Amino acid sequence: MGEKNRGSYKGTVKFLRFIPTVLRSDELIDKSLKKAAKIEEPYDKIFENRVRKENIDRIATAESVAAPYLQRLVKRFPSIEKLHPFYEDFIELKFGVDNYKKALNNVNWASEKLVSLATENINELKKARKPFQMVEIRKKYYGRFCSVIEHISDDLLLLGQCRDFLRKLPEIDPLLPTYIIAGMPNVGKSSLLNTLTMNNFKTASYPFTTQTVFTGFMEEDGVRVQLIDTPGILDRPMAERNELERRSILSLKDIKGVILFLMDHSGTSGYTVEQQEKLYLEIKDTFHKKIYRVQTKIDISTRVEDIAISNVNKEGLEELRNFIFIHAGEMIDTGY
Repeated sequence: MGEKNRGSYKGTVKFLRFIPTVLRSDELIDKSLKKAAKIEEPYDKIFENRVRKENIDRIATAESVAAPYLQRLVKRFPSIEKLHPFYEDFIELKFGVDNYKKALNNVNWASEKLVSLATENINELKKARKPFQMVEIRKKYYGRFCSVIEHISDDLLLLGQCRDFLRKLPEIDPLLPTYIIAGMPNVGKSSLLNTLTMNNFKTASYPFTTQTVFTGFMEEDGVRVQLIDTPGILDRPMAERNELERRSILSLKDIKGVILFLMDHSGTSGYTVEQQEKLYLEIKDTFHKKIYRVQTKIDISTRVEDIAISNVNKEGLEELRNFIFIHAGEMIDTGY
């Protein structure tokens, strides 16, 4: 995806959480017409006036339920231009960006069409003289009203699926200095995230895999840092994954930040140093990000790496924390 203005991503994460439930076409029709059917005008000594007013109000009520609702959907779903490439990539993978845009355009068209139809038929009602003509005009509107909404049935279905999908995506703030934690299983990634964020993290399913992403935050002197733990994602070679998983994982390239690659030299993780080195080189070549090696479990192993820690006796954790905030400041200064 092309580079966008990063400032336009502000609020994207919160935006995704407030997309309203998407009604199916039959649900929207039923809701609108039921409310319209409840309209009854009080007695008027001129029968034609009462019938006219009642039918005008029923048309206006049906329109006032459906059209604003559809317009609200269009406004609440983020435009592709305002989505961070991380989220855009997932929409492309799951639904297709063009299909997403088309669905929003069609819903917008339907909203405007319902308003214009209501205006047209209300004007006809104002000119009608016979009660039966007034009823026919209202029935005609109902027929065209239903036809317009049924026309976007597939679009509403797609947006409903998209809404559910977007709300499950990891809450990643693209404007924060970010550290992606990688490394083989059992090297201490989750323990490190727990320690650094004091167990203050959120979980979310990662699309197209059976795994979960953990996002946590650190803050110091007004600088807020985001950490992303990727168990089951950046912990084994790409060759072991199917195409959909590979493409899904590659979306992490859209997150601007650096990678902390955890190395375990203790021999207790179940993976050799050679296996870990191979994964390190693959991640380095694939993601083209700054990558820093962090040795774990130095309470039971000899120090080999420049940055070394132990989650058991807390050795090196303060130094790592300082390292993170120093480089976070550099990221902010350079726009990383």
